[in-house]
Amino acid sequence: MIEVNSKLTGVGVNKGLTSFRALAFFAIFLYHINPGPHYFGLQAGYLGVQAFFVLSGFLLTPILIAMKADLNRKDFFVHFYGRRALRIFPLYYSYLVIVAVISIAAIYLYGPSGTIPLQRFIEQLPWTMTYTYDFFHASDHFKQTPFASHFWSLAVEEQFYLLWPLAIFCTPARHIKKFLLLVIIAGPLMRLVAAMILDSNILPTLRQTDLAIYILPFSHVDAFAIGGYFSLYGKSRPVYLVWLSILFVLMLGMVTGWLSTGQIQWDQLGYGPFMKDSYKYVWGYSLVNLMFAYVLVHVRDKNFMPSVFENRWLVYLGTISYGLYVFHFPILWLVYTTMYRLPVIAQQSITLLITIIVSMISYELMEKRMINLKDRYFAREPVGNVTRIPVPG
Repeated sequence: MIEVNSKLTGVGVNKGLTSFRALAFFAIFLYHINPGPHYFGLQAGYLGVQAFFVLSGFLLTPILIAMKADLNRKDFFVHFYGRRALRIFPLYYSYLVIVAVISIAAIYLYGPSGTIPLQRFIEQLPWTMTYTYDFFHASDHFKQTPFASHFWSLAVEEQFYLLWPLAIFCTPARHIKKFLLLVIIAGPLMRLVAAMILDSNILPTLRQTDLAIYILPFSHVDAFAIGGYFSLYGKSRPVYLVWLSILFVLMLGMVTGWLSTGQIQWDQLGYGPFMKDSYKYVWGYSLVNLMFAYVLVHVRDKNFMPSVFENRWLVYLGTISYGLYVFHFPILWLVYTTMYRLPVIAQQSITLLITIIVSMISYELMEKRMINLKDRYFAREPVGNVTRIPVPG
């Protein structure tokens, strides 16, 4: 029997898992603030995106299983997609509309030469509006703009939200475990096939192998499946095993990196962008995903650094992490381009402060109101503290 914890089905809020969002964002932030050798950053911070993918699978898989048990087919899909739409679309599309209006006005006032990032944003709107930006980002046609380039990961998430409920609903309850294991195995195999195709230059319109693999959605199916598997079947172990697993993953990354490149860069933690060395873009993501999922099990059960993950300030930052992710990249660009005379640490601190303030305003004035509508229009059937789903294993 599978026990679906109420804190993962929406009846309760797991503070530790919310704080995990905040830490994932800070990793990404430290990656993005590192444009040169004199900037303090973390080159392995891009793996914060992997943490978000694993967390999505970890949270949503048991929720979907509980909804499947409680709702008929129509309500299952309508309620799930309705709840996701209320959480995701208001901020995302409000941002796109506001930046589009500002872009058009700026281009009209200042001309094309001084508004290149905004022009690119307008040109890329068809991809951002349709959540297909990851495919565009992986192509040779891509040109970076701080107003949208980071949205490739939101496209991957949205594609997961679109397909994962269908996969869970169509999989018989007794086969859920086998299905998740199959997807986990498929992940590195799909990356291997993608690497072979990209290296052979069969698809010359795609970008370099490691970057294209990182961005394309097929590369991350195992991240979501690993999260789902550990949320359903993972059990807490002694905390020293968590630290040993983290140490093992880091050491393996560093040793293989040293054997491949002859050097160790400590800010890469053995997994520099984007898993270039030692064919890590095939196996490295799986290993990192497993590590994140193993940590999540213990965070959920309050067995791993509870004083950190239960901290109320970190919990709040995790609560507004969607806004933090959406706003941080354009704010970073604005601060770097307008306050370039300030010391680097001042630029980074100001960027973080403004990002938090803007995200708080967005959450308190808009996002929270939309979240409160979810149960009004797309309520799930009430469940007890633990819902038992008759699934062998």
